Amino acid sequence: MTGLAKSSALLVALFLAACAPEPEPAQAVMPQMPPGIDPVTGMPVDLTPGLNEREPDTCHAADHQYLMGQTEVEVRAAGITRPTRMVIPGGIVSQEEYNSFRINFYTDATGRIVRIACG
Repeated sequence: MTGLAKSSALLVALFLAACAPEPEPAQAVMPQMPPGIDPVTGMPVDLTPGLNEREPDTCHAADHQYLMGQTEVEVRAAGITRPTRMVIPGGIVSQEEYNSFRINFYTDATGRIVRIACG
């Protein structure tokens, strides 16, 4: 092949490559959380049927949502008159001790409240 023929073949290949469709962008793969793990907090969620079907807000946990992200010190300073319990990550919460009028404050590893529920 002559130099002109090689350059022409190269130009034709470049033009054809420019006409090719653009490749699809790679899709970001979100890791799937296993069942029983809250995807936002990463904390375990009890999926046992029946144990999560409690009377609605018998301990008035909704009144204390302002304590989310706070520590045990702020909970004690809030002057809550109802029974309360602090639950640390990996802490045991026995269903035998269930009290629908008690407020449970669930904390993360840093001691900040991430969930408030009756029990």
